[in-house]
Amino acid sequence: MNTRRLAGITIALVLAAWICGTAAAQEMTINEISDVSAGELLTISGTTNIAAGDRLLVTVAAIGFEPTNASAPGGVEGTSGTVIIQEGNATANTWSFEVDTTGFEPGEYLVAVEWVEGEATTSTTFNVTEAGPAAPTATVTTPAATATTPPAEEPSPTAAGPAIPLAVILAAIAGGYLKKR
Repeated sequence: MNTRRLAGITIALVLAAWICGTAAAQEMTINEISDVSAGELLTISGTTNIAAGDRLLVTVAAIGFEPTNASAPGGVEGTSGTVIIQEGNATANTWSFEVDTTGFEPGEYLVAVEWVEGEATTSTTFNVTEAGPAAPTATVTTPAATATTPPAEEPSPTAAGPAIPLAVILAAIAGGYLKKR
């Protein structure tokens, strides 16, 4: 009787470990962000294996500390907002967030993306440079160029961490306990 009970518990724990070990982790990526001049419109975008329709919180914040003039008005320190994940291709969904950098002080900024309904996060940095002098406007007619966008990197599902070793340890403990009884 004890042998059957032990075998049943062991099988249940091994199955639980297998299920936990093969579950795909929720992943997000942020596409590379080039330096941007203050005052420019910036599109931050990326891919994810999280379901379309879920929401992401995108936060853009200045990082680092630099001396400032206390009598001068402060600049914008960042922005945040939520975006809804859009249906992508068979392996990855997409998201994007528009940022108006008007008022951003030159420096390094952190972009943090968090899944509102879960625990997946990712981050990256980019630089804001001083706005250049306004260029004189001249009317020049040139043929429209066709922009090609390279395919975004697609996240690959990974195993869910230490679930297998934990389950094996628990199975060994349970087996030793039942064997002593």
